[in-house]
Amino acid sequence: MFGLFKKERKRGEQFLVGSTDIHCHILPGVDDGFASLSTSVELLEREANAGVKRVYFTPHSMGLSGAVVDPRSYGTHHHHHPHSSKGGKSESSRSIQDESANASVFSSERNYEFEIEKLRAENKIVPSSILQAAREKEYAEINKLPEFLGEPIGGFSDAHLKAKFEKFKEFYTGRVDVRLAAEYMMNKEFLDKVKAKDLLTYSDGVHVLVETSYYSAPLEMDEILYTLQIEGYKPILAHPERYRYMGWNDYEKLKEKGIEFQLTYLSLTGYYGKTTLKCALDLLDRGFFDYTGSDYHRTSTFIHYAHKLDFNRRRTEALEKLFANNSKL
Repeated sequence: MFGLFKKERKRGEQFLVGSTDIHCHILPGVDDGFASLSTSVELLEREANAGVKRVYFTPHSMGLSGAVVDPRSYGTHHHHHPHSSKGGKSESSRSIQDESANASVFSSERNYEFEIEKLRAENKIVPSSILQAAREKEYAEINKLPEFLGEPIGGFSDAHLKAKFEKFKEFYTGRVDVRLAAEYMMNKEFLDKVKAKDLLTYSDGVHVLVETSYYSAPLEMDEILYTLQIEGYKPILAHPERYRYMGWNDYEKLKEKGIEFQLTYLSLTGYYGKTTLKCALDLLDRGFFDYTGSDYHRTSTFIHYAHKLDFNRRRTEALEKLFANNSKL
């Protein structure tokens, strides 16, 4: 009988009810995340159904010095999904299939506006596939604007990202409050941006998401973090549990300097492998994390892994605190 009054422990998508996602790659066609408007909208709809209230798009901003996000240079699919799932089929290969199956196929050569006008003039119904293809083409055309020509994917300027985001909002009519920030690779070009005070921050105007390579620290890392702080910014380090080169000394030094940590909650499901899982749990248990995000690059990740969030009461409460902190940004 007394069990009736016991607070139920959250599991799976229950963590997402009322939540804000502060890290994802849902803004289409800008990095190694989503390729089309339709697939982005599909995930946002699924997240809305799970109770997600607000999502910050945080596209990679890696500068123009050859930092192109593609399967060869940044490891688009296997970089983010380094292990295979049961049954031998890797999550990455399944994700690519999902993406190509769901993406609206459109041709940059076709004149959809003319086709739509012609069908309407003949009092015919315009197929939704044609309408969607016209939207996809209009969205993709931003890349061809003179001011953005020559910018490599993953190295788009912040002005380019803003233009894509504003166009996305014209087409998106869903329930999630979408906002724009960025995930900045800490390198020399980023240091110049910090000094120029020209950053895509969270809505509070001060918090900014930063990352490093998974395998080594950038030479400018200390200088960048220090400069961010003296310029009035508050750096949030994305997914520290995934940096292979970091040890406890590194984590402790960063925390002493006031750097905030963002956990990728999928790390807690084993999605990135056992080493990352162990590190994530250790950092969570020690109270090192401040925020949490999904780092979604594919809808299939949400489908196959969000439901696996299941912890003891102490860890459940720790994760709940991080989601609560997200809503303050």
